[in-house]
Amino acid sequence: MSQRGTYVVLEGIDGTGKTELAARLVPALVARRHSVSSFRDPTDRFLREQARRLRAVDPFAAALALTVDRALLRAEVERALDHGDLVLQDQSYYSTLAYQYPALDLGSWQELERIQHGLVLEPDLILYLDAPVELAVRRIEARGRREVVEDAPFLGKVQGKFEQMFQPPKWVRIDATGTPDQTLQRAMNALMAAKL
Repeated sequence: MSQRGTYVVLEGIDGTGKTELAARLVPALVARRHSVSSFRDPTDRFLREQARRLRAVDPFAAALALTVDRALLRAEVERALDHGDLVLQDQSYYSTLAYQYPALDLGSWQELERIQHGLVLEPDLILYLDAPVELAVRRIEARGRREVVEDAPFLGKVQGKFEQMFQPPKWVRIDATGTPDQTLQRAMNALMAAKL
């Protein structure tokens, strides 16, 4: 029986480079002889669109749509970990908690947190990509498409919630202010420090 794999999640506000880093990490980890399974949360297009549609009307329902997606993904993540893979995931339930925080009252947010903890698989390691909100917004604007939740005041609140959830040593801060190559090197250094 193979040794259980390691579950690594990338977190941070939009514009910090999570998706690009995930794409660059896979070949870098394969080159280090890891068997890698990569996922992006959310995975189901229909549930993602429902969450987007519901966001302005009922943020709690939007969060539940993302939670259903995550519950469906869990079986795939478990299989990959049982196979011994290093599972790399772009976002997790921490993003749902951070991004819904500005729109929910405290009681609703705590209920959402309780539901998430009851359904999710907890990551072994979280690489938290950190960059100033102003830089993140400039990067988002350079992409040419910007969603309602990608303005500076909102992202500042989201970043504040991420900072509240940040708990070393499971959370590792990655300076994401530099080039994609620099962020990749910093992330690889963190993974090697974690003996991966």
